[in-house]
Amino acid sequence: MPFKHGRIDEEDDNAQFFSNLFSTFTQRETALLHRTMNRLILLLVFFSLYSATPPAIKLYSTHDGDVAFRSEAPQEIISAKSNQLQGILDIDRKVFVFRVELKTFEGFNSGLQREHFNDKFLETETYPEVIFSGKIIEDLNFQTDGVYSIRAKGKLSIHGIEQERIVKVAITIKNHLIYIESKFNVLLADHSIKVPKVVHEKISSEIGIEVKALLKPKS
Repeated sequence: MPFKHGRIDEEDDNAQFFSNLFSTFTQRETALLHRTMNRLILLLVFFSLYSATPPAIKLYSTHDGDVAFRSEAPQEIISAKSNQLQGILDIDRKVFVFRVELKTFEGFNSGLQREHFNDKFLETETYPEVIFSGKIIEDLNFQTDGVYSIRAKGKLSIHGIEQERIVKVAITIKNHLIYIESKFNVLLADHSIKVPKVVHEKISSEIGIEVKALLKPKS
């Protein structure tokens, strides 16, 4: 070799160092080292593939869904609506949770009626929200656009009382968005909501509920 200094000397020294080091390993240690190296290579390959391919979207959420209720009694019709329904859906496990704060409902026939709704009937200081959590029964492919009719099974918590419910839901999937719509009824007695006899003719014992929400991929 024409010269033996600088970078070439360093590379030769490094090669000689590792050669001497490996020569001190036992056969068992050498085999263990090879296995460790192979695992590291596999991990590097896995993470390079994972980083090159973005993970599929699994969670969808809403923060401004609509939920409305309507009471149709002989002497009065009462309705109110909130546009602050929050919810999240895991499309892989088909599980969900939705919640709305009762004080966000607006409408009613008077300010006093809204006050009675919060203070006397729903007792929102103690039970501030309604929660529905559970699982979709049907085997639905959320990656395929279309309109589907499914059933959502879960626990509906109102006024501190949970009731297991199965609710029919219309789902529209388009362009990676999920639109849900559902109508169902709630019996006040199922959630220990008591109505004074003096207003029995003005408040129905069965309340109609309507839910509409657009769920977007959760970033």
